[in-house]
Amino acid sequence: MRTGARGFLAALAVAVMVIALATGASAATNSAVIDVKSVTGVPVPVSFTMDQIREAIGVDFAANWDSLKVEDSAGNLIPFQLDDVDLSGGVSRVDELAFLAAGPVKIIVSDEAPESKPSFDAAFEVEPAGQGGFVVRALDGLLTANVSKYATVDLVSFKGVEHKYARDIGMIRYAGFPYSTYWYDQNLDRHEEKTTFEEPVRIVKSAALPAGPVRATVVAQTASDLFPGLRQSIVVSIYKTGEVRVNNRLVTAGYSDLTKLFTMCGGVMGDVEDARHILPVFRWTDWADELGMTSEEYWAELGAITRVDGQPYITFADSRGPKPAWWGASYLFCSPERWRANFSAGLKVGVAECLMDVPDVPADLVDRLKMDHWHLEGEWRTGPFRWIAGEIVDFRAKSGIKVDIIPDMNEGDWPVHMIPGDAVERVNYYLLYEAADVPSAIRYLENRYAELAGVAIK
Repeated sequence: MRTGARGFLAALAVAVMVIALATGASAATNSAVIDVKSVTGVPVPVSFTMDQIREAIGVDFAANWDSLKVEDSAGNLIPFQLDDVDLSGGVSRVDELAFLAAGPVKIIVSDEAPESKPSFDAAFEVEPAGQGGFVVRALDGLLTANVSKYATVDLVSFKGVEHKYARDIGMIRYAGFPYSTYWYDQNLDRHEEKTTFEEPVRIVKSAALPAGPVRATVVAQTASDLFPGLRQSIVVSIYKTGEVRVNNRLVTAGYSDLTKLFTMCGGVMGDVEDARHILPVFRWTDWADELGMTSEEYWAELGAITRVDGQPYITFADSRGPKPAWWGASYLFCSPERWRANFSAGLKVGVAECLMDVPDVPADLVDRLKMDHWHLEGEWRTGPFRWIAGEIVDFRAKSGIKVDIIPDMNEGDWPVHMIPGDAVERVNYYLLYEAADVPSAIRYLENRYAELAGVAIK
């Protein structure tokens, strides 16, 4: 009996070990590598949707998302957060994983639930403010931002110094023919122009998400009642590095005939007297084309070219830009570039806008006029501008340049004809930064842009 009992216990022990080994063997992990290049020494904001991560991990892998973690190349855990940007209350394909990285990192998931999930201290406090907005403060004192219920951002404090660094980041300006029956009888009817605040747009959803260790995020979903079907989904994330990521998605659920669809910000360093506007030379400036000049030649004649490390940049006093060839904007009918900035040599501080999807410049004039443009007219605007000035033809004619375009809105058929399901998505970063002088600012912005644009998932 004793011998039999010992044999039974031994067999049971072996069985338990086999089960344990089998259980352990069934746990599997998959990973995705995120390539991050560090040049400036400032950690780089990283954000991917869960759909992008799922594709990189493998769609056939049965990931338990509670097991997700982010590690640096040495295997150290990196603080991260998962933001419910669609306000669904659960993990969805559009939700965003966010973290900061100073080099390559790895996202790791298992097919089993973890014993415990990592937790990290929040880097921000988010408080309700008037008119349904929020005040976002970095706990280390780096910055303070006021965020409206529309998820537009005013940057009001940097390193304890208050200024009007930027206002209405993420606002939209839209114009066109809301009563158009163009699709039926080619009648555009009367023109209307509005902004987020002027209509104002109707809020469908709006919320500040719980602050995490990396960023504070506010989201809003809005709709225009004037332009039927025009909807905006905006996700604004304020990072502990002093940078603001704005993902603006505009979609129409109806027919829209538009002349403007700008994403923008305004009042950049508006209360700073010595602010200078800086940007890479436009690949296309229509004012230059009208004179048969290159863009660099045109801006050089205005005394607005500065060379840094052999490369030309446009620079001028923001409060009194060069005299425009016509109309009143400091620039318009120009190609969007990788960044533009204001910089104060007195404060040694600047604010920049980085465009993450820089469009190619078409060879054909009509296609250029129909592409997204950059405008500076008090506001920094990005988007289509379909009010085609007669000067575009007249000034070319004076220079002996013949073009075959019709500026008239109806005859030239210039509106953007959007149909249900058409969408425009723009991702910008807005940077608060420090620099000793204009050349230092330019070098920093070129390096920082390369870091932001160089993030890739493998």
